[in-house]
Amino acid sequence: MILMSFIPVNAKENVRDLINKHKLNIIIVSERKTKRGDFRVYSNGFKKITINQDSNKFRFLITLLHEISHQLVYQKFGNNIKPHGVEWKKKFKEISEPFLFETIFPLSILDAFKTYLKNPKSSTDLDKELTISLTKFDTLEDYFFIDQLEMGQLFMHRRKEIFKKISKKRKRYVCEKISNGKLYLFQPNTLILDYKNEKR
Repeated sequence: MILMSFIPVNAKENVRDLINKHKLNIIIVSERKTKRGDFRVYSNGFKKITINQDSNKFRFLITLLHEISHQLVYQKFGNNIKPHGVEWKKKFKEISEPFLFETIFPLSILDAFKTYLKNPKSSTDLDKELTISLTKFDTLEDYFFIDQLEMGQLFMHRRKEIFKKISKKRKRYVCEKISNGKLYLFQPNTLILDYKNEKR
């Protein structure tokens, strides 16, 4: 099963148990810009979870648990609750419990994940400590966080678009897209490339 190649070794048995127990349909897809995974219900009642390919098995597992929680909550409550409301948070914490061990996650990720689960956000990318701990296990060594960049410097996002860091608005950074002059907001833990270094 190709899914298991993206899962930490000691988590595979628990993942198989979840899939078999709840008859989950999980598809691995190419990287998407706006999300790491999702859960959908089609008009014919078919349910599907899609997860982005990720070289970081720990992030992949957390995303998978996030999306499985959506399906389990939907199966119980339908669309009558908020997508990331208390029911989802409770289910996410519940199904994550069997995975909260150092045999599955490195200690730095485990501690950050446990803290995150106390009140999980709609995306792990919104949690700075968890993002930082996960990124240490990425293979993308040339990436760094946008809050490490000076104001006025250029950077490249997803190796495609060039932006200039302009100012800070509350917790996020205002950046100008060089190709069209439009302004965008970036979370401080957004991974970027230094444009000068990328050109060399």
